[in-house]
Parts: sequence; structure tokens; C-alpha cells
Amino acid sequence: MTIHPPGPGDPSTIGRYRVIGTLEAEAGFQSVLAIGPDDSLVVVRQPQPELLDEPEFRIRMRHSAIAAMRVSGSANTTVIDVDADAERPWLASVFVPSVRLDVAVAEHGPLPGPAVRALAAALASALRTVHGAGLVHQRLRADSVLLARDSGRLGEIGITPVAGPATTGTAATLGTPDFLSPEQSLGHTVTAASDVFSLGSVLAFAASGVAPFAAPSVPYTLFNIAQREPDLSRVPEPLFEMLAACLRKDPAARPTPGQILDYLGAQPSGPPPWPAPVLDDIGRQQHEVSALLAALPAVTAPAPTPGRPLPEVVAAAGRTAIEYGRRTLESGRSRWSAASPRAQRGLAGGLAALLLALAGITYFATRAGTEPEPVTGLTLAQLRQLDACAWLTSAIGDAVPVAPAPLAADTWKFNPSLNWGCIASSKKYSIRLSLGEEYEYLTPNRTMVDGVPVIDGSSAGCTRAIASPGAERDAGIVVVLSNPSEVKECAGLDYLAANLARSLTTAPRAERRESSLALLEPCALLDRTAVAEKIGVLAPEPTIADAHTCQWDARVRLSVKLVRTSTVTQGKDLEIVTVDGIQIHLGKNGSKAICTRAYLMPDEGEETIEVEVHGSEGARDENCAIASALLRHAVGNLPNS
Repeated sequence: MTIHPPGPGDPSTIGRYRVIGTLEAEAGFQSVLAIGPDDSLVVVRQPQPELLDEPEFRIRMRHSAIAAMRVSGSANTTVIDVDADAERPWLASVFVPSVRLDVAVAEHGPLPGPAVRALAAALASALRTVHGAGLVHQRLRADSVLLARDSGRLGEIGITPVAGPATTGTAATLGTPDFLSPEQSLGHTVTAASDVFSLGSVLAFAASGVAPFAAPSVPYTLFNIAQREPDLSRVPEPLFEMLAACLRKDPAARPTPGQILDYLGAQPSGPPPWPAPVLDDIGRQQHEVSALLAALPAVTAPAPTPGRPLPEVVAAAGRTAIEYGRRTLESGRSRWSAASPRAQRGLAGGLAALLLALAGITYFATRAGTEPEPVTGLTLAQLRQLDACAWLTSAIGDAVPVAPAPLAADTWKFNPSLNWGCIASSKKYSIRLSLGEEYEYLTPNRTMVDGVPVIDGSSAGCTRAIASPGAERDAGIVVVLSNPSEVKECAGLDYLAANLARSLTTAPRAERRESSLALLEPCALLDRTAVAEKIGVLAPEPTIADAHTCQWDARVRLSVKLVRTSTVTQGKDLEIVTVDGIQIHLGKNGSKAICTRAYLMPDEGEETIEVEVHGSEGARDENCAIASALLRHAVGNLPNS
């Protein structure tokens, strides 16, 4: 997805969004990259003019957008805004640096087997969420699938009710027909099984580089979809069984997304194994975005006539009142001298009241004209100093109002997490509090608690976040409530988030030694030059994955994690080597693409530095050499080392 600067004819704003770049056109839509009022990056899509000639297009677009807002999950593109009544209607969704699947295959060839499996798991998970919301996607194609660093993602906005006839009109035939289902090609009723057929076609294309029903013409392609068996001759054998099942003509015979996930089994932890050229393309796109943001001129809004702050208004009124009071006292003293004893007693009460009033006015008139700004977030440095379990205990208070009945404070058990957060559990419920966690993919709706913005996650995820201020705003305080399977709502979560928001200035600090890893900034342990020498050209800034993790992405992904305890340095059968006088623990990650090396801090309990390198399969030895070298570099940069 190449991003270009806006041209002379491009709009500077669309709705409330400021356009900073143009994206490749999609089927029937023109897309731009824009900045929202809260500085978040969004993709704004506008339909091509010919679509507006359809009588029901605006209604369908509005309903599709509202339906899409009900869909959450890390593998779905989050729709956040729509204006179907604008002269040229638009829809906004969260921007994620990524590469379209059709572009990746065209430029770099088919994906390797593990990457196709990872993509299958991500898209099946996305479809399960879509179908669980009572919807059908209907436009699952290679150009509506994105490869992001963290996952495959399902894009596009063509979402309609679960059961019903296929959408008719121009919008239904936008884009390539290669990935339509037989029901769509014949104009029959479309159900969730239609998306599974399209999923099979997309995955076959990803694995082989050719759509399984491709033909020289559209009618011939539609005939193949409806009547012929798919061409899976170029699909690797381990994927054949799953794809053949997805591509059955009978909708009832196809597996559900949940069954596909069961078939695939648990996926390896960490980022998906995209080929290195794809990761390079994603990195280049991140650089393009950074360059556009750096070149963006500042917005200078016309300055409104400023209102006077209340303290200044009170002070000015107070000064006037003091002057009036001074004159009144002078007059009173003159009247006192001339008055009779009886009159003097009457004047005494009035003068005393006046003196009390003047004392109060003088206080407000002479106090500072400005008050400190309210605290709306804590920096990562401040979060590193806190005691997460003590804070979570105070946020729970007397009881957490979960459904169906509140859970009293004495039923919760607290345990610190590996990254200095806290996990509380009671019966089948659990609460996870993370300090400095990245929350980039949460739904950016907000509520206010005593002036503190609380970011709302999806109802399915039961997550809330409070952003750190300034440049660290993509990482902050994240609280997650996990319910039993029979409880679907997030009751109690807003109670916890509100208590955390109200106590930002009084959050308890942890008692830690100055040499504790918990207090260190992880990115400070590696020099940019040393990292670039090992993994290639770097982005302008590293990714702050959380308060204790620093991540660089180039031809491989490098992560430096400072953890309270580590499975690499604890337990039995540890593998340790000594290099340059430093004891390095060898991680036993079963992945052929990931290598972890760790250093156990002396005199700091179980605190550990982990360096993880995630590259392509077959290069694990090289990845381990990079991890070992940069771990030694990080240890050498420790304070007082």
C-alpha cells in the first residue's frame, strides 16, 4: 500500500479528518490517509461518483458501516465513523501499516506454508467474529486482505445481514470475481458459508499465486466457480485438505470458521511468519507515514477572543470590592467619630461584617491567577515506579460489581505479572492490570472520568485504557476483565477504570532498589547504530510495545524485554554459556524463526533482560547470533555496569 502526498486536486479535509496522503484506489472507492481530531491515523474511503447514482447506495453504505462498527477483534479492520449524507459520503476506519495480499503475492510470490496457516487462522478468527455479530462479509478477496506485522487482517466494508439474497447492482460486481462463492455467482441466497468459500479461494491464491477458478474472462470465471472443481494443483499438500473442504459447492458441507481454527490448532506465539520482503514493505510504509507526518504543516486555527479565567475575574472583582470597602471603612470611621454611643453600637456590627467580607475577597483577589493543569495520564517513567497490585487492590475497593453478583474484595487473589503488572482472580473471573501497555488497536471511543479520558475497548474484549501523555500516548494503563464463558457483558470494568482514573495522583509507588530493571527505559539499553548494524535500516523511532519492552523492525524484528521473572532463566535444565564474561541463558523456543537470549540480573532476584529476534525460518542460527550480540550490548549499557 503505497502512500503518496496529497495532490493539488485532493481535498485537505474530509469531515473532521485532515488528509495527509493518498492511498491506492480500491474497487469502487478512493482512499486517503488522514489524522483525526485526537491525532489518530485513519483511512477515509469515498465511493467513486458512479456509485452514487444507485438509489439505495447511501442507505446501504450507512447500514454497512454501522454493522461494521459492531465487529471487533485484532484481525478485523475497525470502522469508527461514517457520513453517508455528505455530498460525497465517506467512511473512516483505523489505519494499520500493512501490505495487501494481492500486492504481496504479485511482487514477492506465494506465501510459504507456515505463513498461509497463520493467515488462515487470522482470517477464520475474523470471520467467526463477523458471523457472531449476525453478519456476512461478502467481499473477502485477495485485495481486501491485509498483511500487518501482528496479524493478517480482514478489510473492506461490504457487510450485509447474515441471510438473504446477494447484493445486486454495480456494487456487487466491484473488483475481481475470482473469489466469489457459487451462491454469489448465481445470485442465490448468501449465508455465512459463502465467506468460507471465499476464504478457501483467497488462501489457495496466497499459497499458489493463482486463484483456483481463474479464467480469461469474467463469464468463464463465474462458470468455473459454479460448475467446476477448483484447481489446487499448485497448493502445498499440507494445506490441500483444508482448502478443498472450504471450496465445496454445497454450503452446508463447508466447515465453519470455528472448525477451521480447531483444525489448525494453536498457533505459534509472536508475530506471523511473513516473508522478509513483506516485512520490508511494511517497514517502508511506516517510514512513508513518518515522513508525511514530519512534513505536515502545523494547523493554526484562528484564535478566538480568549475568555478570562475565573480566578482573574474574581481577582478583578475583588480589587474593585476592596477599593469600595476601603472607602466604606474610611466613611465608617468618620461616622463613628461623629456618632453618639448608641449609634456607635449599631455601626460596630456592620463594620465587623464588612471586615470579614473584605478578608475573604482579599484571599481570592491575591491568590495565584492560574491553577495547575489536571493530571489526565501518567508517563511511562511514572508508571514504572508504581506498585500495580497495591493499586489494583485499591481500585477494587469493597467489591467489583461483576455480573451476575458482585465479588467482595476478600475473594480476590493478587499475583504480580511477568512485566510488573498485576493479575487478580476470583472464582471464574480475572482482572489484568498492565502499566505502560500498547493499546493501539482498541476502539478509540472515549468516556470522561473526572476529566480523564478513558478509552473503551470492544465489549467482546472487556478492555479499558488510560493513555500516557505526549508522545507516549499509544501506551498507557490497560485493565482487562475476563469473564466466565456464560457471561457476555463487561459489568464492573468501567467501575475499575473509573477508580484508576480518579487515583492517578495517588497511585501507590513500589519499594524498589534503584538498580531494578523495572525502573529502566528499555530502549536506552541499545544504541541505534549497533541495532542498525545487525538488522538493517531502522524506522525513525522504535516501537514502545509496553513500559518494559522496546521493539525495532527491519529485516527482522528485535525486541528487548525487561521482565520481573523469565521462563528462560528459571526452572530446570537451563542452558547457559559465558561470552565476554557474561552468562547468557539460551531460550528453548521451538520456533525455527524465533531466538531468545536472556541475562539474569545479579542481586535483583529473578529480574531478567530478554532479547528476542524474530526472522524467517531457516535463519535461526543467524537470529541467535544477533540476539546474543545485542544482549551483550544491552548488559554493557546497564547503569553502573
